[in-house]
Amino acid sequence: MDDVIKCMAQQLRDGDIVYTGLASVPAVLAVMLARYWGREITFLNVAEIYEPVDVSITPSSGDPNVFIGGRGIVTSLDVFDLARRGLLDVMFFSAAQVDRRGNMNLSVIGNYEKPRVRLPGGAAAAYLYRRARRIIMWLKEHSSRTLVERVDFITAPGPTVNGPKLSICTPKALFEFDNSIGELVLVGLLPGSTIDDVINNMGFRPRIREPVTILEPVTEDEVRLLNKWDPNNVRSR
Repeated sequence: MDDVIKCMAQQLRDGDIVYTGLASVPAVLAVMLARYWGREITFLNVAEIYEPVDVSITPSSGDPNVFIGGRGIVTSLDVFDLARRGLLDVMFFSAAQVDRRGNMNLSVIGNYEKPRVRLPGGAAAAYLYRRARRIIMWLKEHSSRTLVERVDFITAPGPTVNGPKLSICTPKALFEFDNSIGELVLVGLLPGSTIDDVINNMGFRPRIREPVTILEPVTEDEVRLLNKWDPNNVRSR
C-alpha cells in the first residue's frame, strides 16, 4: 500500500487545493507525503480542519483528532461550493469497480435490485467526481474484479471530453484517463510489476502510452514517516 500512496502523492502539484473525504486514510497520507517533499498544497478534509500541520491516523478519516494544528475550519459545504465554481483542484476517491470508460462503482456488486453485495454507497461521489479539476483514485486490489470492462452500477460517470483529469494508482500500475478517446491508458508501473502482469490481472485490455514510466518505490525515510503518521497501519486494513 505504501507504493500506492507514493504514486498518489506524485500526482499532486504545487498550488493544488485538495480535499480528502470519508474512508480516505491513503489520501490523507498521500497529501502529507507530498507536503513533506515541499509541495505547496492547501489541505481541506471531511473533518473540516483547515490546513493541519500534522496527522495521527485513526480508523475514521472523519475524526477531527486525526488532524493536528489546523489554522481554522472550512466546512464541507464550502468545499462543495469551491467544486461548483471550478476551484477545487483535486478530489480523491477509491472504488469497488472502475471500468475502461472511467465509470466508478461504490454502490452494488451484481444487479441493483438484487445485488450479491450492497456497498456503502457513493456519498458525494456523483457530485464531486465531475466537478473537481482532477481526480486521483486508488485501488487496494488490482484484479479483474476491480478493473472491469463495465461496472455493475455507475455511482459516478467517467469524465467527458472537457471534464476532469483522472489518475488511478493500483498496487501494480498507474493509469491516466485520456479524455480525447474516453478510455483509461496505462502510463506507469509500480515497483515489481510488468506490463503483462498488469494486463493479465484486469478485466479489459487498456491502451498503453509508451514509454511506460517505472515509478520509484518508497524510501526507508518515507516508510518511517508513513509509520509515524499511521502507527497502527490503518492504511493497509
